[in-house]
Amino acid sequence: MNLFTDNDILSIRKEHLYIEDCDTVELANRFGTPLFVVSETKLVSNLKAYTSAFEKHWPEGRVRVMAAIKANPITAARRVLTREGAGCDTFGAGELELALRGGVPTEDIAVNGSIKTPEIIRRAIELGIHVILDSPRELDYCEQEAEKLGKKATIVLRLKPFLEDLDDPSDFFPSRLIRDMTQTVKYGIPTSEMLPMIPKIRASKWVELVGVHTHSGRHSKKAAFWKSLIRNYVQLIKQISDGMGNGWVPHIVSIGGGFAAEHDIESRVAVTDYVTPSVEEFAQITTTAFRESMQASGLSTRGIIFEVEPGRALHNETGIHLTRVHVAKHETANIDRRWLETDTSEVFLSVGSLNVKPAFRYVVANKADRPEAYKADIVGITCNYECLAEQAPVPETASGDVIAFLNTGSYIEVYGCNFNVLPRPGTVLVKGDQAEMVKAHETLEQVFSRDIVPDRLKEI
Repeated sequence: MNLFTDNDILSIRKEHLYIEDCDTVELANRFGTPLFVVSETKLVSNLKAYTSAFEKHWPEGRVRVMAAIKANPITAARRVLTREGAGCDTFGAGELELALRGGVPTEDIAVNGSIKTPEIIRRAIELGIHVILDSPRELDYCEQEAEKLGKKATIVLRLKPFLEDLDDPSDFFPSRLIRDMTQTVKYGIPTSEMLPMIPKIRASKWVELVGVHTHSGRHSKKAAFWKSLIRNYVQLIKQISDGMGNGWVPHIVSIGGGFAAEHDIESRVAVTDYVTPSVEEFAQITTTAFRESMQASGLSTRGIIFEVEPGRALHNETGIHLTRVHVAKHETANIDRRWLETDTSEVFLSVGSLNVKPAFRYVVANKADRPEAYKADIVGITCNYECLAEQAPVPETASGDVIAFLNTGSYIEVYGCNFNVLPRPGTVLVKGDQAEMVKAHETLEQVFSRDIVPDRLKEI
């Protein structure tokens, strides 16, 4: 029986929740809790959906899916994506190292980030990886390091299109307009600083401008947003082309990420309750807008590598989080209230301390199809208030039961911290009926491994 019509990797069999063909209760018993679990099958399926949809709508050149490492920075997950042909955008030295350990071909890596040191730029040039510039200062670094190496740097400009024709609020922060947020955000080269860079790039012996990049994030699912973004993006491309001369057009064009996950069951976005376009619709809207805007500007699209950078759209629905109930409490003297105390925490799940609405969909994994018996607060293990789900309907639940929080595959595990000196949870990758640990549970020894006690305090 499959009661999860919005996620075909989840099912209920003999009262137990399964992810693919793995019993989540058995996973909790075998690997321990709290535990993140990721479906390889769902990850591959999501990537193929993006690749095939954009390839269908962009016949002019290659489509490169630059899967966002930040959404799930685990080496095994990255190796799955590499095996399936995905490139990646990297933000900082740590993500670059993960990309290399994940086997990503250097031609399919981009070095991004709002603060780059000469050292990371030098490494990118050495490896033949293009550098996405975020400021004029980084252009200076590229020229200096390329000259030292005697090797030309390939560069991409991160642009900040001004969406002057868009009045929509942001799904992230509904009190603010997307138009304003895409300008006030730190990353990207301010247009007033970017345009004066063009003559210097054109005259340089040590850099080659190969493309452009923009990334606005998960502000909206509406076609109007994507059309405005791309129309105004192309206006900047046209100004760069005019400044570069000789018919310059970008070889690489990235429209960034910000695509909603298929069913948009999202803990980190404020507004999700309107129609989510399919991957096919995202592809059709964005490629058509880009093609038409380029043609209107008199620019060719032939041979352009079209890049997209899905993060949550690839990972969100691939993951679940398992936690065990350790104590069930029931107050009847002063109020009628129940609590289910679990071994997980808000600091592992990247949510606030009071969730009137459950932070995630949830299932009591060993009683998955039993009816509601009462309401209880599902709470975490730290000294914070951390009510993960206030007055949540649950079946008769007791110590030892396993609760699964769903849709935890992106931007969740990565935010884990050691509040109350808690070791962070590990991660298991499942494929069919196979389950393998791909990130170990942190130990207390590892938590303390960074501490240094000065000699003068060792005798205390």
